Amino acid sequence: MSPKVSGNSALALWRPSLGEGEERALERVLHSGRLTAGPELESFEREFCASSGFSYAVAVSSGSAALLLALHAIGVGPCDEVIVPAYTFVATANAVALRGASVVPVDVEKESYNICPRSVAAALCERTVLIMPVHQFGRPADMQALRSAAGRAGVLEDAACAVGAITGSAGTTACFSFHPRKVITTCEGGMIATGDAELAARLRSLRSHGLRDGLAHEAGYNFRLSEPAAALGRVQLGRLTELIAARRQVAKWYTSGLADIDWLGLPELDGSTVFQSYVVRLLDNAPTSRERLLAHLASRGIGCQAGVIPIHLHPAYRDTARVDLPVAEMLGRLSFFLPMHAELSEADVDRVCRTLSELS
Repeated sequence: MSPKVSGNSALALWRPSLGEGEERALERVLHSGRLTAGPELESFEREFCASSGFSYAVAVSSGSAALLLALHAIGVGPCDEVIVPAYTFVATANAVALRGASVVPVDVEKESYNICPRSVAAALCERTVLIMPVHQFGRPADMQALRSAAGRAGVLEDAACAVGAITGSAGTTACFSFHPRKVITTCEGGMIATGDAELAARLRSLRSHGLRDGLAHEAGYNFRLSEPAAALGRVQLGRLTELIAARRQVAKWYTSGLADIDWLGLPELDGSTVFQSYVVRLLDNAPTSRERLLAHLASRGIGCQAGVIPIHLHPAYRDTARVDLPVAEMLGRLSFFLPMHAELSEADVDRVCRTLSELS
């Protein structure tokens, strides 16, 4: 089934890339009768480590569960402050708020859409325990600059969109999402990857009611990933290189096809981005509003979506902004998503580009 997209679209904004390998994997697990806490989960975690360079990986039921579980295991709680990018999906802030900590949104960089290291440094205070950079739309944030800016605060990477874009290194803990809109999918699912053996052990306990050796050592959650989901993830992980290459090719087609539209700001082709999404923004000389542009695309059967709503513009977080956040607010007003997935053809991309050119 194709995912729901804006308008009556024949060209999906996003869709997972699934084939016979995924179908066979699901059939194998369903016929086994082992649907939870089995060998598929263990293999998926082991293969994720081999693929990503992390020492330990703990699979969970969603990317949001990964964030919440990681914050719990790290020890974030009431009286703590966590710095997050203002321009990101609200799940990042929700995980912090659900731990009882204060969300502190800071501004982002105009070109990369990633959290600004200077803004992080300016927001630090005695209550800051953690910064949570987001590798926005699959483009790696500048982690060297961010770790330097963080000072004594810890770092937890929200890598929901960035599977295949970042690798494990000393002191790194990152949370990934396998939602169907991501580069690879388990339907719903997530992963916490880390180099810390003790943290990984606690995460495994917390994801399953706080149990170790049959006894609950602390209050935990039921955040386990099912065996069918893990089996699906294993096949998808085996196709990761292929799927990233396809997305990067789509991005190249877009960048070439949109090059003559001087009122669009395009993402960079920097070689490290996996293009979970292809996000552009209107520039000052745009001939129309974003809303009219999106309506035009939708009327031509092209899936599209307005960009991310900045954290501090959601009612739940309206009082969190302590400084002006002009870049995040500009991107919130002017950015939008074009169709991006591994199944797009050059003709599909050309159709989108020609439709946008009609507005020039």
